Parts: sequence; C-alpha cells; structure tokens
Amino acid sequence: MPINNNFSAIIVMGAQNIYVQVIDIEHSEIVENTRYDIDLGEDVFSERVVHSDTVNEIAIALGVIQNLLDEYQVKNYQFYATHAFHEAKNSEFVREQLEERSHFDIKWISQSQEALYRNLATNTYLKDFDKITQKNTLLIDISSGSVELIAYKHGKFTSSRTLKLGPLRVYEVMRDIKETAPNYAAILRDYVDSRLVDFIRLLPNIEAIENVVLMGSSVSIIKPLISDLHKTLKISIDEFNDIFKMVKASNNQLLTKKYDIDESDVPQLLPLMMLLRELLKNFSIKHMWVSDLKFIDGLSYDLIASSHGNGKEQILNRQILISANNLAKQYKVEPKHQQFVEHFGLQLFDDLQYLHGLGKRDRLLLEIATIVDDVGSFINNHNHYVHSEYIIKNSEILGLSESELRMVAAISRYHSHKATSSALKRLDNLSLDRRMRIMKLASILRIADALDASRKQKIKSIDVDTDDPTQITINATADQDISLEKNNFLRKGAFFESVFGVKPKLKGRLKL
Repeated sequence: MPINNNFSAIIVMGAQNIYVQVIDIEHSEIVENTRYDIDLGEDVFSERVVHSDTVNEIAIALGVIQNLLDEYQVKNYQFYATHAFHEAKNSEFVREQLEERSHFDIKWISQSQEALYRNLATNTYLKDFDKITQKNTLLIDISSGSVELIAYKHGKFTSSRTLKLGPLRVYEVMRDIKETAPNYAAILRDYVDSRLVDFIRLLPNIEAIENVVLMGSSVSIIKPLISDLHKTLKISIDEFNDIFKMVKASNNQLLTKKYDIDESDVPQLLPLMMLLRELLKNFSIKHMWVSDLKFIDGLSYDLIASSHGNGKEQILNRQILISANNLAKQYKVEPKHQQFVEHFGLQLFDDLQYLHGLGKRDRLLLEIATIVDDVGSFINNHNHYVHSEYIIKNSEILGLSESELRMVAAISRYHSHKATSSALKRLDNLSLDRRMRIMKLASILRIADALDASRKQKIKSIDVDTDDPTQITINATADQDISLEKNNFLRKGAFFESVFGVKPKLKGRLKL
C-alpha cells in the first residue's frame, strides 16, 4: 500500500453507514473509497435514542477506520456526523463516548450543509450537468431519513426544500403494519401520500420539471437493479416504472437471491420506490438520471480544490445567498429597503474591519442577516424582530450549520433598538466568542438599518471617517432631508458604542 504524508481523509457517519474517502491531495486523487455498515438509523428513527449496543458497534467500526488511516499515514482528517445522528435525544452523550473511545474529533453537519455539498458534487462530477440543468431540473436526494429537492433553472440553483421522510424512517414507522396487513403496499402508499401532500403544496414556485436526477445514499440500494450504474446513468420513465412494479411484486427472498439486494436493505426497498413514485407523480418528467453521487463526494472535492487554491467558495456562497433571498421572498420582505441595508451594511463591515476584526464567514452571516432580518413583519410589524428570530431558527438556509442559523436569527433579533442589551442574557448558552460575533454584527446591522429609517432610500452614498479614535463619522450624501435618519441613528448607535467603545455619528449633505 502506498505511503504518502500528503494523504487526508473525509469521514461521514450517517444513519446506516460510515463512509470513508482517503485523498492524495498532491495528485488530486481519491485512493480509498469505502464504507462500514452500522445500525444507527434503526435506533434513531424508531426510538430517538442510540443504544449502547449500537455505540459499541460504531466504536468497533471506528477502530477499523483508524487502522486504515494509520496504514496511509493520514495526518489530517475531517469527520462529520449527519443530521440523522443529531436527531437522537442522547446524541451529545454518544458523540462524547465515541470521541473518548476512538480519539476522533466528530463534528455535526446540518442538513442544509449536506445539501450544499451535494450540489457541489453534482456540479463537479455529473456528466453534462450544465446542459441538463438548462431545462427545469430537480435533484432528488434520498437518504435514510429524509428527502431533499434541489431545483435548477437555466443552469443555476434556484431553491431547495427538505422533508424528513427517508425509506428507513418510513420502514420503522410501518414495521408493525407490514407484519400484519395483507394490503401493506396500499397502506404504505397512503402513508407516503399523507406526508407528501403539504410538502408538495408548499414548495416554492417550481415551473414544469423536465429533468430529474435521483441521488443520495439510499438510492444506492437500487443499484443492483440497474445495470452499469457507476456515478450516473440515464434511464427512461418506463424503466423506472418497471423497477417499481418488480419490487412491489417480489418477496424478500427473491430480491436477495435473484437481484442481489443486500439483506439489510430489502425492508427499505419498497418504501424507497413508493416514495420516489409518489413524489415523481407530481411532475411532468421527460428525462431521468440515477446517480450514486453523495455529499461526501462534494466534501472531498472541496478539500482537494481548496488545497490547490481552486476552491468554489464563491459558487457555494452564491447558493447560500439565493436560499436566503428565497426565504425573504417567501415572507414578502420589502426589496428596496432590504437591498439598501445589504449594500451599506457590507460597506460598513468592510470600512470598519480594523475595529471589529471579523472574518469572511462573518461577513457572509451579516449579508444573510441583512436579507432576512425583516421576515417577522409578515406575522406582525409590532415586535417583528421577535418573529424574525423564530422564523429564521425554524427555516432552511442552504449551507449554514445549525449554530450559524441560530447566529443569523440572533443578529436579526437584535438589529432593532427595542432589543435591549439586557436581553442578551438569552445568549448565555453560547460561547463568549460567538456572543461577541453576534453583537458586533448586530450593531453594524443596526446602524445600516438606521440609514433608511424613512424607508425612502434617501441616502445615496456614505464615506466612513475613522480619523478620530473616539468616534466614527459617517458622512452621507442624500437627495432629501435625513432628519429622521439622524434621530434613528442616534438611538441605534448607542448599542454600537456599547459594543465597540467608539461613538458613531451621522452627518449628511444634500446632493442637488
């Protein structure tokens, strides 16, 4: 086996498997791509608890993985546990137990982050991806516990939506019925339809879908039923329907012996095919592809590309911002004010870099907050910042971790002058570093928002004067009187002064 000190690894622990890819960074090559079966999902989806037997099973698998990394002399690795693991009530305890026993550092990855890296995998590895997505295209990603729809149009990402309805989750719900009901398939169909009806009804406006790409960890279950499935294969709608009919008519023994379906996957096969069939009925599909790409492929590509200075950070960030804008549109945020605050909020962030010392990811979080901070007005304009926090915390923004989503929600809540510093006690459960980042970004957002107090976008440009170490002066050029803006700025600027110890001041001149 080759020895190379430039090997790195990506490890992803999902509901049924631990996936491992060992990567030769220097030659941009995946030299080991394997998986280890675990029964985590059966515990989580049936009882919401990971049992000790399962912990032991995972610990043994991690020991084997550690031996593999040792053989390759892997020095650097990234280890992620997916959202399925995090659903368990005792997930934090189990993570600590596994870290103690394996000495791996295990990080959570959110469902929204998984979706972002799936996008990257398909963008990179799906043959003719740009051509396929010129038409209205839907990527349908099926994992053990969820289904994610990712829409593309004219080659560009447009929206994504997730439903917790994967085949293993469905099987665990329907397990008892399967054993006793003679009409199991019909009951299964009704259950799937009942879960899909509101999901489909509340989807963003997706125009007539022509192309569908099926992908995800659970789609690999049907791999033995499709000849030559390696990465991606185009199949006809009739072929898909034939597979569905065959699965529906087959018993477990036939599926394992004749079609070589893994015995542990057989119970999920009909729920998977039923879920796909009932989902696809809602779209007028012309072409279909089946792919065994997974989000670990996106993680590995990002690691390789970033190591060579070719990371796709700009593309990923663009998709994150599209997702944030979709949320703002859903809750009818007024676009002119939003764009104003976004523009000047980012200028203030850049001009005050010396003062706040925050990084690129913080700038992105501020940009997202400027887009979604007013979503709460959809419920009630009174105390809208409280509603904004709730909506954001319970929404999907593609690519954000759960902690980042909570940060954006908190920044949005505290952008209002009514949210006093005494309310910051609500953030006591966060680290000091995270609280300070929230406060710094919220204080910048407050004064950017104050610049448009009249909601008339009177200010056309600003110049930030930082010569005086005791204050910053924002010299604004406007086409109308900005007395209201000055008054609002005075109130909202008090919080900025508390955070940074520097007094902000707004001056204005009319541009005739």
